[in-house]
Amino acid sequence: MKLERLPALELADRARTAPPGHAAMVPFRGVPMLPMPEHVVEAVRTAAGEVFPRSSRGSGELRQAIASRLEAAYGLAVDPGRELLITHGAQHGMSVVLRALLSPGDEVVIPAPSYFFDGMIRLAGARPVYVPSDESRGWDHVPAAVEAAVTPATRALLICNPNNPTGYVPSRERLRQLLAVAARHGLIVFSDESYERYVWDGPGYVPQMLLRDHHPDLVTVTSLSKNYAFTSWRVGYVHAPAHLLEPIHHAFEWDAINVGDVAQAAAYAVMTGPQHWIEQEFATMRARRDILRGGLEGAGLASVRPDAGVFVFVDCAPLGFRGRRLERLLLDHGMTAIAGDAFAGPDTHVRMVYGGSAADLEEVGRRLGELRRGRGARRSVAE
Repeated sequence: MKLERLPALELADRARTAPPGHAAMVPFRGVPMLPMPEHVVEAVRTAAGEVFPRSSRGSGELRQAIASRLEAAYGLAVDPGRELLITHGAQHGMSVVLRALLSPGDEVVIPAPSYFFDGMIRLAGARPVYVPSDESRGWDHVPAAVEAAVTPATRALLICNPNNPTGYVPSRERLRQLLAVAARHGLIVFSDESYERYVWDGPGYVPQMLLRDHHPDLVTVTSLSKNYAFTSWRVGYVHAPAHLLEPIHHAFEWDAINVGDVAQAAAYAVMTGPQHWIEQEFATMRARRDILRGGLEGAGLASVRPDAGVFVFVDCAPLGFRGRRLERLLLDHGMTAIAGDAFAGPDTHVRMVYGGSAADLEEVGRRLGELRRGRGARRSVAE
């Protein structure tokens, strides 16, 4: 099977190799890129000198810390021995989950725009079926449309909560309705909940596991990279009932055997230690979002206010380009943004991240304003 590259990585490489003559790149950042605090560094120093017994489900200490946090934060009762699996990040976790629970020919219904699940689903031999969300209602997922897409081949529903790239957060009632569709048709619900700590407005984040009494076949995948600035360590976890986690665990063993013990020691320290170092970063996110959206509005480019995440999904139709040509236009003017068709959404839109400095985000607004007014908008992208 031939797969395209992951869109975010491919665009990042293009930005790094932009030829001379391009405008200076605005340093967009997504999730916080922070050095680890001293208590995490010390935990790594200690772990590096130890020998650990192998546990393919992951460190019992770390799984207990995850279970304790889920109970404290959301009132979720979790059995760390039977319902949690440590993985090499959410991307790896979701890929293993899909390959463990799907079969060739299965279909997976996905409200879109949504994260880059396409390649992972196809590697499992399955087929993604995208259902457009309602932009006029904040990119709301429409249960009736999801249900209409179900066929005899449909095996699963996959949601991204909070949604990447739109920042949409389903309410508890909307989530209940989506799970009801899955229950009626005997579908597994896969949920990527990697941005749980990035919710600024709206109904608030509701873990799908809070609704497991409505439907038991739920699998949640989560990333420590986003929630603890842990990108360099590649640690995440899968949360699922025992009857689903067992085949996922078996697939994981064939895929990776276990996650590195030093990385897991660091993950335990980052989860259980002081949080002020990263909470300070989270506290700036809403203001940065509003700075970027203010610049977009000033440039005459519409966007739905995202309730969560680190991204704004921008309607760039007034710029006159779409898809890869739209990406090239922005790149020529020093801005990296992924066109919406990479997310199975409209190719007139792009995802922009707002993790940069206030000054950089203001510069984005200025450059987009120039483009909108036609200053150099046709430079080097017409062909």
